[in-house]
Amino acid sequence: MTSTSYLRVYQPLSTFPEEDRSRWMRDGTSDQNPDPEASRRWLLGASLPAMESVTEGALVRKIDGITMVCPWRTRLRMLAGLLAFRGSLPEEVAQAFVPELEARRAAEELEILGEQHPDVRSHILHANWHVPLRWFAAFDEGERILTEDSGGLRIRYETSLGDATTRLGRALSILESAWIDDGVTAAVKELLEWLNDFPEEGLLELDYGSVATMFEAEELADDDSAAQVWVCLEALASGDVERASRTFGSLSDKWTQMRAREVVN
Repeated sequence: MTSTSYLRVYQPLSTFPEEDRSRWMRDGTSDQNPDPEASRRWLLGASLPAMESVTEGALVRKIDGITMVCPWRTRLRMLAGLLAFRGSLPEEVAQAFVPELEARRAAEELEILGEQHPDVRSHILHANWHVPLRWFAAFDEGERILTEDSGGLRIRYETSLGDATTRLGRALSILESAWIDDGVTAAVKELLEWLNDFPEEGLLELDYGSVATMFEAEELADDDSAAQVWVCLEALASGDVERASRTFGSLSDKWTQMRAREVVN
């Protein structure tokens, strides 16, 4: 099993086309994650599943009496994920994992989806074996939520899209002024651009998902990564490079240890 964290955008049900609303309500929806392995089985066979075999549901929540929806957009994410995965591999081994024919099929289908449905976008980002540090920049430490279920302690953050984009905009401004590595700045900018595609009345959720199971309960309860990311950013803003470097180093070491499990697996 691959431990996975999620960044999800929820929007009011009323903002989606009637066809989507009717299907989600008719087929039944859930506030639980779809089977995370189901969307990965295509990779084991190095080929895309048939379109009709892909479930297209949604996560649904009631917040202050308003029905909020996060579409799975499974097909869209599978296509983009396959191409990104192939692009991350050395050319000499890429063919063994994702044949060029399948990559071409995925690219063509992704292009068609974009032409036929230009307003459709992925509402979910995911990361394996860790939570990307840039995700934390969208949240305040007071938005951290600890819950417990049969699987143990869980952790997530929730904020409005308006607050998230404001924070990421400030983070980007700080990073650009501090002459931080272009790769870090570009990653935050890309995240901000993704969120700017959605109306501000939405909700942003960071869910540690199964990554939470990689922590001991005490470690998870004490985890304050969002707070530490902002300690680092505010230190950069004030010119305290030493403190920023020390804080970032500690955070980076912690999550690097988590990601090391990807190599083991």
